[in-house]
This record gives sequence, structure tokens and C-alpha cells, in this order.
Amino acid sequence: MQQSNALWWWIDRWRKSTAYTDMTLEQQGAYRNLLDEGALRGGAIPNDEKVLAKASGDARRWKRLRGVVLARFELGEDGWHNHTLDTVLRESSRRRAKQRAYRARQNQPGQNGDTAEAEDYEEDDA
Repeated sequence: MQQSNALWWWIDRWRKSTAYTDMTLEQQGAYRNLLDEGALRGGAIPNDEKVLAKASGDARRWKRLRGVVLARFELGEDGWHNHTLDTVLRESSRRRAKQRAYRARQNQPGQNGDTAEAEDYEEDDA
């Protein structure tokens, strides 16, 4: 089964951000496309102009948008990062791990008051 990728997006936070208030619509689009690219890649976007231009959504206009958009990212050893995106990805990973652990506990015999299943399980082990 193919995994779908999703990203937490707080609309009220976005609407209060300087990215929303200070950028043109075109700049916002390139910025949000780069956030999506970063999310798909686990946080870092390679420091490669072709990748950045394509990920921005309009490779022909990338040179004009680059300065404004990348001002909201930091260049690290592994590529370009956005602090807020990295925080969201870490929190999403934490929640995913917590949910998996919860589901694993719920799937153990004897959970949810299912004593018959727990008794069957114990007999099988004897």
C-alpha cells in the first residue's frame, strides 16, 4: 500500500505570518511549493538550482523569486530548511509514533475488555 503524505497547515498562523502579509501571490505560491517539497523530502531541499526552480512551480520565474522566497529558509549541510516546517515535521513524527504505539497496544490480546481472546491466547502458549 502506498503511503500518502500530508502536512499540518494552520490557516490562522499562515494568515498572521509575514510570508502571507509581505509576499506577493506569486512569491507565496513558490514558497508554499518549496514547503511541500521540503515535506516530501523529510525537511531538506537540496541546494541545487534546478531542483529549487522546478519545486518552486515555475522554473522560468525562479530567478526573480529566489531571493524573497529563500530568505525564509536556512541553508544547512544537507540543504535548505524552513524552521517552521522542521518543527511541524518533528511534531508529526512524534504523533505518528505515539499513534502506532497506541494501536499496537490495542491490538494485543486481552485489550478492550476482550477476556475470551486473552484466555485463548494464554491456552495457546501453554
